[in-house]
Amino acid sequence: MTEGSGLVCPAGYAAVYLDAVGSTNAEAFERGRQGAASGLWVVARRQTEGRGRRGRVWTSEPGNLYASLMLRDPMVEARLGELPLVVALAVHDAVAAALPPFARADLAIKWPNDVLYAGAKLCGILIEAAVAPEGRVVVIGIGVNCTHHPDVTLYNATDLAAAGYPTEPEALFALLSAAMARRLAEWQAGDFASIREAWLGRARGVGEAITVRLPTREIAGIFSGLDRDGRLLLRHDGGLEAISAGDVFFGRS
Repeated sequence: MTEGSGLVCPAGYAAVYLDAVGSTNAEAFERGRQGAASGLWVVARRQTEGRGRRGRVWTSEPGNLYASLMLRDPMVEARLGELPLVVALAVHDAVAAALPPFARADLAIKWPNDVLYAGAKLCGILIEAAVAPEGRVVVIGIGVNCTHHPDVTLYNATDLAAAGYPTEPEALFALLSAAMARRLAEWQAGDFASIREAWLGRARGVGEAITVRLPTREIAGIFSGLDRDGRLLLRHDGGLEAISAGDVFFGRS
């Protein structure tokens, strides 16, 4: 594991760059256990054990951005469920800044935190938390497809180069670290209402038919927005249901 630096971060944040690591999330947790200060980014050229939500494998060959941010007690526990929307906004901000203005209309967020380009998945986000003796540690893992994407996934996938906008991972990281600092500061100031409104303004599928895949069932209905806590509101024959977690597919299965 070769360590370097040179990455651009805003004030109050730091970054380490690794040639290869098993998982940037695991490395960020380990550095947190060793006493690293909150706001540490772990960035890697490639991951050998990358993973997504629910243990899914995340392809992690060189050319894409693999980054994890370690935070200590970023918010009271009751509001941590809002964090995926905050992170999705930051990633959307960063990718939008890397695109020419005319291309930004094709960028959207799929609930809760998948960033899409032209309807295909561009980014994977995995947020994990653990309680340490000195408090709760939260790690935000982000993988953005810059130059390649997996061919077989649960959803269609794409990358920036395939879309016609090749972007170096280091350049995208500079945009991401700045956007994340801004969105976290907005959230920590207590204003989730503005986060929620901004998220809805970038969301795909509001008012349309979707199917939500839950661990034990699938349910179809109309995506009717978000509740005040960021849960998906699904209107179906049984009424209006608030959903905390699930995989969203557009249309009815």
